[in-house]
Amino acid sequence: MNRPIIVLSFGRSGSTWVSDIISKNLGGLLLFEPLHPETCPFPQDACYSDGYGPGQDERLRAFLTAVMGKAYRNRWLLRNHLFNPLEAVSQTFVDMVWEETQVLGFKEIRANYMIDWLIERFDARIVYLVRHPAAVIASLRRRKNFWNEFGFETHWRLFLDHVVNNPRHENILHPYFDLIAGASADIEREAVMWAVSHKLAVRALARRGLPIFHYEDFYERAFPTTRRLVRYLSGNPDAIHPAHIFVPSMTTIRTVHGLTASESDFSAKGWGIFWEDILSSEELEMIMSLVRAFDIEDYSAGWALPSQM
Repeated sequence: MNRPIIVLSFGRSGSTWVSDIISKNLGGLLLFEPLHPETCPFPQDACYSDGYGPGQDERLRAFLTAVMGKAYRNRWLLRNHLFNPLEAVSQTFVDMVWEETQVLGFKEIRANYMIDWLIERFDARIVYLVRHPAAVIASLRRRKNFWNEFGFETHWRLFLDHVVNNPRHENILHPYFDLIAGASADIEREAVMWAVSHKLAVRALARRGLPIFHYEDFYERAFPTTRRLVRYLSGNPDAIHPAHIFVPSMTTIRTVHGLTASESDFSAKGWGIFWEDILSSEELEMIMSLVRAFDIEDYSAGWALPSQM
């Protein structure tokens, strides 16, 4: 296959939506989270890995090569391309999708630390997506089963083992060790995980001169942002249809911000609509205070971390 497209983000940041936009515009499959336990035979080892760990390199490379080459097939990988529930889709249709469509790459929410490895091993084209941390954590509160694959305590342990205690990250994270150790409540730990994920990813992207895409831009400037994304991926930015952007991922009153005059509309309330009924003002201030403490550099002029109380 050509250089694979790999969409990376923290969970609940729009990676499925952006993958859908890419698939529709370029024509092909962006596979769904191959490192998830539904698919990966070593999910805890792969979770938050940088790809370089002992025994990781060859095993990860062989597995992802098989996945992107269709040598390894699983319905989970087609999750965002099939009807739900997956179990109700006939095997004949699943086989047809595999045979008749090309694989462009995949999207993954727990591989933000693999940017260097993915580029070095696969010459990957990275699409890195960021969403406001308060909106992410509010979405995690809504999706109560998000951490169920291992349980949140196991996720936190894997994050500490594979990221915080990784010698490759020590120089960057050392000033924040006390801050990380002081996070005790789950919401504090989620904010820390968000901040560390982006702290390290932004550094890796900046070294290579790669862009950051912002979830918010797909709302405020849907067509220009999609054109920028398609152009970055060497597609045709003049051949965009509304369905390539807004269907099926953008069909609720809360998110299709231009189609209603309701006070619940995004255009009336702004970004706070994503967390106003979920996070208290104290929780919002705690999240933003923690995030700011990590001094996340960003060379992209369009991104800020608004408090937006």
